[in-house]
Amino acid sequence: MKKIAFYVESMVVGGAEKILIDLANSLDPKEYEITVIAIFKNSVYDGYTFRFESFFKPHVKYQYLVDNTNKLKYRMFNHSYASKDKQKIYRKLVKEKYDIEVAFYEGMPTEFVAHSTNPDAKKYAWLHTDNHRLYSNRPKEYIEAQRKLYEKYDCVVGVSEQVTQSFENYFPGIKTTTIYNIVDDEMIREKSQQEIDLPPKDEMTLLTVGRLVEVKGYDRLITSLGLIKKKGYRFHLYMIGEGEEREKLSQLIEENDLTEEVTMLGLLQNPYAYMKKADYLVITSYAEGFSTVAVEALLCELPILTTDCAGMKEIFGESECGIICENSKQGILDMLLACLKHPEKVEDYKKECQNRRSFFEHGIRVRAYEDLWSI
Repeated sequence: MKKIAFYVESMVVGGAEKILIDLANSLDPKEYEITVIAIFKNSVYDGYTFRFESFFKPHVKYQYLVDNTNKLKYRMFNHSYASKDKQKIYRKLVKEKYDIEVAFYEGMPTEFVAHSTNPDAKKYAWLHTDNHRLYSNRPKEYIEAQRKLYEKYDCVVGVSEQVTQSFENYFPGIKTTTIYNIVDDEMIREKSQQEIDLPPKDEMTLLTVGRLVEVKGYDRLITSLGLIKKKGYRFHLYMIGEGEEREKLSQLIEENDLTEEVTMLGLLQNPYAYMKKADYLVITSYAEGFSTVAVEALLCELPILTTDCAGMKEIFGESECGIICENSKQGILDMLLACLKHPEKVEDYKKECQNRRSFFEHGIRVRAYEDLWSI
């Protein structure tokens, strides 16, 4: 049995963390002893406390290394991490030996695992983001320091071909591969059957699912819908998620006279019931790595309206599962107008989603991970 440790900064149940939950739950407990290690107990951004027993199956172990709810301990750790030998810090905090160590996110987890003092462990670093966004404004010295970290890994794994290629553009010569995110399709289909109360459909129903953060571009969506309302079109937008942009977006909804057309639902355990009822999932991100929520929507046969981000064309494949538009305010506006002008297209897009969803079936994706661990 192989012992695998997955490292993240903190468990906030965002996109990458949801992927990790599905992955850890899906690996065969007869083959793997799985531990998820959060560097910090709570999210360093919003104080969210992760309740692991609500998400992980019983065979998955979960632990944190630093209790950042204690402000003194948090400050002491940050000071030590910035000024002392990181291998000594790793040795002090990580007591067990693992066969495989996975830095499941860019940034701190990647740096931390790169300083592992376990010479026998195979090491993998995950990429969830287009690297142009991470490095385009960074000095050469910073990029070279990152190269030295990634050179310590046996393989760097991108969640889409576009993400992997963006990494190779900055770090040629480092071994890479691409593995698409695992998604629990059976769980999604089961939860999508839950009944929810939505008003009778006499308007187009739009849905967003994601953290309320700047990179998601929800301000562009709201201003576009404000313009569309003035043209006389009827619609309703449900927004699932929380984040630091909530107050700003609430104000923007009021400024665009959309308080009757937009409902902010907050963080929900089951977004899939809404996916089953909606007409379109809308993604207006400036950047993505590989959108898990887009795959989840596809599995619910929910057509997708999205800006052109990394991974979107790979998710659609040869199927017309919706619209991929130019990543701009005008592109978003034109995309929304096209759907509202031609509501009959929804059924055509749903059929395309049905045809495409088999590509993301659970068993196929699990085998790709298991093949990686066996190398």
